[in-house]
Amino acid sequence: MRNVRLSLVAVASACLLVGACAGGSSGTGTAGNSGPGTAGNGAAGNGTAGATGAAGNGAAGTSGAAGNGAAGTSGAAGSSAPGAAGNGVAGNAAGSGGATGSAGSGGTQGTAGSTGGATAGTSGSAGSGGATGTAGASGGRGGSGGSSAGTGGRGGSGGSGGSSGATGTAGAGGTVAPFFTDNFESGTNGMQPSGWTNFIAYTANGTNPNGTTLAVVDTTRAHSGTKSVHVHGGSSPAQLTKALPNGTNRLYVRAWIYQTRLLGSMNGSENHETLIGIRGNPSNVDNEVRFGEVKGSIGTNETPSDDFAPKLAQPNPATVAANKWVCFEVAFLGDQTQNALYAWADGTLIHSITSTPSQWEHMSLSANWMSGKFMLVILGWQSFSGIDTDLWIDDVALSTSMIGCN
Repeated sequence: MRNVRLSLVAVASACLLVGACAGGSSGTGTAGNSGPGTAGNGAAGNGTAGATGAAGNGAAGTSGAAGNGAAGTSGAAGSSAPGAAGNGVAGNAAGSGGATGSAGSGGTQGTAGSTGGATAGTSGSAGSGGATGTAGASGGRGGSGGSSAGTGGRGGSGGSGGSSGATGTAGAGGTVAPFFTDNFESGTNGMQPSGWTNFIAYTANGTNPNGTTLAVVDTTRAHSGTKSVHVHGGSSPAQLTKALPNGTNRLYVRAWIYQTRLLGSMNGSENHETLIGIRGNPSNVDNEVRFGEVKGSIGTNETPSDDFAPKLAQPNPATVAANKWVCFEVAFLGDQTQNALYAWADGTLIHSITSTPSQWEHMSLSANWMSGKFMLVILGWQSFSGIDTDLWIDDVALSTSMIGCN
């Protein structure tokens, strides 16, 4: 019997030397079947939740050798399966902790703001915050007889917030100071304002006033200050004109205008009327872009083609009320491959021409339909329908970019 006990001690010592394992998931040891002899007392192995070896079937009391299970591998993010207790030696080390969760990835950077057209580009959206890293799965339970369960994995740290999107750059023709302004406060009442030429009764720089046809400084009403320019015209044009800088092919014209007539009358029997335009020949009207009214719609007429937009089948529903000051702005964009015209009233777009020939009634114009017309800017009234009209003009500005109503 003493010899049997010594054999058991020797076997247990061997297990201690061989069976030391790192924490992880434990294999399940199959219980040994006791022989008819007295069961040996195996010494405890110190492998971490090590798999228990099967007990020996030793006859006459020979003790089965203690299991020396290899160390279980660590579960991903610290999940280790529990080792079942065998009849051999219980492991006494705690399962190792779960792996630390990965940090959340950083938020993506905000998209830069898109380029605006005439107005400044809008700011880019801020990037969204990074997703929070997933916490590591909890550690495996210790095998039966193990001293403690494995430590749970640490949660991943939160992703850092995305950086703010870049601010959009100003659109083409962003804010530029007007190269000419006039509020007519320095003018003499009843006379043509200084710094301007005229086109009165089909005569360039003719007598102004010429009977009832006129474009002169007036104190009857004003948008700012005490003076404006009073215009009365009809079949005879009554227009102020001003030479544009050499090389001009892009022009924004802003004027505050008080009309005594609804613009956009929707009377299709009318012809066309000029309010604001550009001219390529100072002495006549055969090379112009005329913004005003065409066939009762707010629109544009061009000479020498005499084509007009919008088409009769697609009338413009916009109107501008009479007897109030209205901020008109017209863009003549001849600096791009497809020439374009835009018109606003009090900041609202009321008319545009952006393609040729499809938007023109007779489809007669090419993409560069403004070429050769940037000699003079014209302001006033001419009616090819014979409509006599009174209007007042104030706070004029000329620029190569959008001006606005302030």
